[in-house]
Amino acid sequence: MLNAKGLFYACAGILCLAAAVLTPAASAQPPVFLLKWGTYGSGDGQFRTPQGVAVGGSGNVYVIDGDNNRVQVFTSAGAYIRQWSTPASWHDSRNIAVDVNDNVYVANVIARRIYRFTSTGTLITQWGSSGIGAGQFGYLFSLGVDTDGYVYAADSENHRIQVFSGMGDFIREWNVRDAGIGDLAVPDGVAVDALGNVYVAEPLSDRIQKFTRVGAYVTQWGSVGYPVRVAVGPDNNVYVVDNANSQIQVFASSGAYTTQWGTYGTGSGQFDNPIGIAVDASGCTYVADTNNSRIQKFGYLPTPTVRSTWGRIKAAYR
Repeated sequence: MLNAKGLFYACAGILCLAAAVLTPAASAQPPVFLLKWGTYGSGDGQFRTPQGVAVGGSGNVYVIDGDNNRVQVFTSAGAYIRQWSTPASWHDSRNIAVDVNDNVYVANVIARRIYRFTSTGTLITQWGSSGIGAGQFGYLFSLGVDTDGYVYAADSENHRIQVFSGMGDFIREWNVRDAGIGDLAVPDGVAVDALGNVYVAEPLSDRIQKFTRVGAYVTQWGSVGYPVRVAVGPDNNVYVVDNANSQIQVFASSGAYTTQWGTYGTGSGQFDNPIGIAVDASGCTYVADTNNSRIQKFGYLPTPTVRSTWGRIKAAYR
């Protein structure tokens, strides 16, 4: 059985997510650093291992404050709004997703359960248990919600994506492990774009895979590395948390490399074990900078320019 924390902390080496796409390369300057909030602690606006971040339809920012066993809610400027605590095993919650109506979904890796709350923390429903059947989970690391309110769950230990209604009704799954192209092996992050395309981060396979909403394989990109979480912006750019290099990488929906930013450290725009990521409706990016006990916010992605080079595009690394 895989160790849950091992997927986040055991990786060493350099991440190189690269696009093997024979189209003109679009490059962009990285977004500017805007602000940060949070310090280590248990008070309002403080964090102990924040691992998930999401932005709701109202623009509020929701954070899984793992070792404080709670969800905290902030304005887009980082002002504290509210919090709520959750079941006893809440410190095992790894990821959070919010739909356009500000319903909040939380994935608990050990309880193998998804919780749905109102925006103020009232529990609406919950579903899931340990197992391999429909609606059951192995390790449950990440959630994504599409524009129709369907919930996509990365069922990591069972090597599959499961899809549910917002009330927990099982819709479908896909799992083509060991089938070659399009197989799933310990999927971690999952996100859905406005067209219904599903992006899955597989840290142990060093890649991002793209599927249709029903699980048909589209494409993939990446090589030696550790992509843990993924988010999609309003322009359908794909934002990937490059945990091993303490940075964020951005790609077009085709997989073409666009830009990157971040280094290891404690300064503004630096990260120590970044895990969660979210992009709001204006294109601003929020990163759960886990070991620095804070959230960092960055501006929208500048308009890319087209270069005349062709072929394989690769990022530069420290």
